[in-house]
Amino acid sequence: MALTVMSQNVQYGADKDGRWDGIIPEIRSVEPQLLLLQEVDWLADPAAARAAGDALGMEVRVAPSRTLNTAVAWNPAALELLDIETKYSRELHHGYCAARFRPLGLAREWPEPLVAISTHLTPYSAQAAAQEVQLLIARAYRHGGIALLGGDINHMPLGDDEIDWTRVKPYNRTSRCHRREHPTDPWRGNRVVGQTLRDGEFTDVAAYLADRRSDPSLRGATGKHGLLRVDQVHVTPALVPAVKDYWCVDPGPHSDHRGVVAVLDLDQADTGRVVEYT
Repeated sequence: MALTVMSQNVQYGADKDGRWDGIIPEIRSVEPQLLLLQEVDWLADPAAARAAGDALGMEVRVAPSRTLNTAVAWNPAALELLDIETKYSRELHHGYCAARFRPLGLAREWPEPLVAISTHLTPYSAQAAAQEVQLLIARAYRHGGIALLGGDINHMPLGDDEIDWTRVKPYNRTSRCHRREHPTDPWRGNRVVGQTLRDGEFTDVAAYLADRRSDPSLRGATGKHGLLRVDQVHVTPALVPAVKDYWCVDPGPHSDHRGVVAVLDLDQADTGRVVEYT
């Protein structure tokens, strides 16, 4: 079973200026079975969420948030929803939406469900974002560890080249870079979020395929103004053998973030890598 996963930050205000109507066709052109959304605060209204689901041809669930909401959408012909978990969502700056699914059409039944987390980490501090990731890693492993985590990660991935930080706004440099000993020292990206995900045994899908294919273009920036690959999809060890493809989708003027798409062959998942949560 090939599962197409897409993550899209729609950019705040998409419902007010008509950009959401332009993003919907871009999403539908990908035909994802699983969609991770960020900055969809208006979808906290159940009627708006139902309308979005009708427009996408998917079911939609939205997590509570202190600021901007995240959501998960899915095709019920491919995934059977078992539960939505948002227990600690309000404790994160933007929150998270963790869905638990039974994939349909598998060659063999899995011992545990698929956990899919849509998140948007705080943009204001790499250290604070790493703490948010620590919580999300625990939620991902809560039901056996066959899991993926995607969204606007907001910080420097492991392995990507340093960017020209002089082209980045000062407020983004202070949140995404290491402190400098002297004003003339070069800026260096703070990769603590990527290190935390790695230590949680998550694999960055874009980086994994970029290395396997010797194709550095897969590490291209997804934030249109920040020069970084801030939008990412990560998988636990059980799903690494399932990783088959990755690409970006440019929504044009409808968002300041490119969408990212990962394709997973779920029949290739290593379900023997289930982790008991205690």
